[in-house]
Amino acid sequence: MRDVLLNGLPVLDLLEITASTSVVAALTNCDQSSVSRLHRRVSDQLGLDFRKTNGHYRAHANHAVLGSLRQASQLLRLGRGQLQLQWQGTPRNVQALLSIGDRALELVHERVLDLAVVNGLDTLPPGWEDSRKPFAFFDRIAIGLVRYPIQPSCSGTNLDAVVLRREHLEQPAMQALISQIRAVYLREYAQLSELAWL
Repeated sequence: MRDVLLNGLPVLDLLEITASTSVVAALTNCDQSSVSRLHRRVSDQLGLDFRKTNGHYRAHANHAVLGSLRQASQLLRLGRGQLQLQWQGTPRNVQALLSIGDRALELVHERVLDLAVVNGLDTLPPGWEDSRKPFAFFDRIAIGLVRYPIQPSCSGTNLDAVVLRREHLEQPAMQALISQIRAVYLREYAQLSELAWL
C-alpha cells in the first residue's frame, strides 16, 4: 500500500499543477489508470473530495488536513535540496509566464509549488519592481529578475520575478534555486541584448 504523504500527496500536487492525469503519469513513471486510482484513494482516505472542476484539480473538503500534509511535504522537499523543489515558470517563454500568473501565486500560497517564476508587471502588486531587495506581500515574497526586452526589435521591457513563501527565503535549497534561475535570466538577457544590436 502506498504512503499518503510520500506517494499520494505528490500525485495530488502534480494534478493541481498540470491538470492532466496523463502528464502526471509520465512524470511519475506510472500508467494513467494508476494515477487516477491513487488520487481517488487518497481523496477518499482523507475526505478531500479531490476532483477536477473548471479545468483544475482541487480539494473541495478537509482543507485543514491537506494544508498540514502539504506543509510537512514542503519541509521534506526543502531539506532534500533544490533538485527536489517544485517550481513553475520558464524564462524563455513570456506567454507561458503570462498564463501562469495568479494561479501560480495561489499554488505557492497553498504550498503546492515552492517557487514560481511569474510575469511581475502583470501579476504582482505595485512597488515590487526594485529588484535590489525582496518585496513582501501577504505570506509571499517576490524577487525581481533582470529586466529584459520583450523582443529584440521592441522598445518595451519586461520584468519577471520569483515568488515564494516568505518563511522560505533563507532556506539554502531555495537560495540555490533562485541563484540558478537568476543565472539563466542573466545569460538569456545577454543573448537578447546581442540580438538587439544586430
